[in-house]
Amino acid sequence: MKKIHSFHIPVMGIAFSVETPIKTAHLGLDSVVFINDDVLLEKLRKFYTSKFDLPYVEITKKAFDSRAKRITAYLNLVKDLAEKKLDDLTKSSSDIKKYFDLLPDTSTLKQKFSDFSSKITDATEIQKWLKENLNIGDINVNIMTKLDKQNFDKNEALPVEFNDAHAALRGFANSDLESSMVFSAGMNPRLFAYIDKFDDFFPDVNGNIKKKIILKVSDYRSALIQGKFLAKK
Repeated sequence: MKKIHSFHIPVMGIAFSVETPIKTAHLGLDSVVFINDDVLLEKLRKFYTSKFDLPYVEITKKAFDSRAKRITAYLNLVKDLAEKKLDDLTKSSSDIKKYFDLLPDTSTLKQKFSDFSSKITDATEIQKWLKENLNIGDINVNIMTKLDKQNFDKNEALPVEFNDAHAALRGFANSDLESSMVFSAGMNPRLFAYIDKFDDFFPDVNGNIKKKIILKVSDYRSALIQGKFLAKK
């Protein structure tokens, strides 16, 4: 999706932006969700399903692959809520005004809507145009690559794909999102190698990539090293 804003809401701290897309994605704003804490995400999923009167089935810690499943369930909920709020927005003149007021004056979308609404006064036609042209902002996610603790079932070590960061990556990969994974806090070769297990990180027959990779680095050297490693994969 083409970016319509000149800024995005980055990941902040370890959980300050975990709810951000629920509040802003319907306005077309991209944001980044920290997904390392599956316990928090499960609590938030319970809270928001209750708030919006949606069904909730708890994913307990004892459930198989609970960490990845919790992350997937939360991200899917966030996407559904954002899309519902966008649909509601197209039915409210005040919310529509707010949506376009937030766009920069150089926005092509803003200009197109101005031209369209100046010629068309039928509310049904305007709403149809909005549904066809407005999209939620990207719901990107972040994991700290070094937070990749090995996990155990009783006293038996689980395979590496059940490590914390690996499970978080799988949770995102299995979600309905079409957005980006932001890797931060350094390079984790085993985690990077795990990416190729998921088709969504590769182009489809039309060349579209559902899930992309963003490297959050502090200097050019880090970007070069990590970029080369990923390119080889």
